[in-house]
Amino acid sequence: MRLLVAAKAAKEAPKVAKEAFEFSVSPDRAHAPGAEGIQSAINVIAAYGLFAAMAGFLLGGMVWAVGGRIGNDYTSVGGKIGMAVAVGVAFLIGASAAILKFAYGLG
Repeated sequence: MRLLVAAKAAKEAPKVAKEAFEFSVSPDRAHAPGAEGIQSAINVIAAYGLFAAMAGFLLGGMVWAVGGRIGNDYTSVGGKIGMAVAVGVAFLIGASAAILKFAYGLG
């Protein structure tokens, strides 16, 4: 009889512990001091990142054009890679909010 009671108590212990220590996260910008300033700073950083990606894209295109024109394949490929990297950076900057929301929703 004691063995059955001990086995039942051992099964119930994780349920009690789980119910006693339940954590939840619910972000609310209204209760975070300085949230507007931080959001503004993030927007500015994203804008500068997009400006840099556009500059990298244009420079990569120019390097590709010059390298192709003078017959230097190494330079031409470097320009193509620069353009691809700039497109990838711009994609990540634009999709960062959606990626983070998706990851937060998984938890």
